[in-house]
Amino acid sequence: MTPALGELSSETLSAVRERLTRTGRAQLPDVLAADYAKALREAADGVDFNIVTRRSTGHVDLPAAWLASLDPQRRRTLGETVQASATDQFQYLFDNHPIYDMAEARVAAPVWADLVAFLNGDAFLGLMRDVTGEPRIALADAQLTRFRQGHFLSEHDDTAEGKNRYFAYVLNLTPAWRIDWGGLLAFHAEDGNVSEAFTPRINTLNLLRVPQPHSVTQVALSAGADRVSVTGWLRGTG
Repeated sequence: MTPALGELSSETLSAVRERLTRTGRAQLPDVLAADYAKALREAADGVDFNIVTRRSTGHVDLPAAWLASLDPQRRRTLGETVQASATDQFQYLFDNHPIYDMAEARVAAPVWADLVAFLNGDAFLGLMRDVTGEPRIALADAQLTRFRQGHFLSEHDDTAEGKNRYFAYVLNLTPAWRIDWGGLLAFHAEDGNVSEAFTPRINTLNLLRVPQPHSVTQVALSAGADRVSVTGWLRGTG
């Protein structure tokens, strides 16, 4: 299916611009053509994901096949270690399929290579420069992510030296989600409260200015679906 933007009204775009100016974060609904968003969600079901987390040495990718080869006790110990380290350290646990890197290496499946090309095309980047007011946006990197029961991403602000990240984005591909399933994009206030939280909604693009403290709350064991999205940063090249 050919990638395409949705029909975005001037009123919607104006509201997003105002929200980004005032708070540094906003949601843009129906950003893609509905059939295209549905096709992306269906394609995600056939993806081979890695599991990503952190160790003392930094980021680590754990192939799903390797994890499945562990006996139950070793898998349980690994999970407990990750959870314990999140008490007082930056930590995360979720599934990842690096579609931007794979597209650059020409090994991405066509559906994801087409999406990466679309996200870096004139229509999408022009829209992003328009609504954010940031003319230096020149590329959008991307990864396909899946948060299953117990997965989380603790507080961080997306700062990365030399990456020229202006905004982070989350293109949600989950058809239905309940607030009490967790997996919320939560924004952290200086007083220790959650200033705002976004529920993952199908075909809604979340935008947040970098830096900005935020997290993805842990997906509940009662969650009835996986939280699937395309995430990345709107970056400059200079």
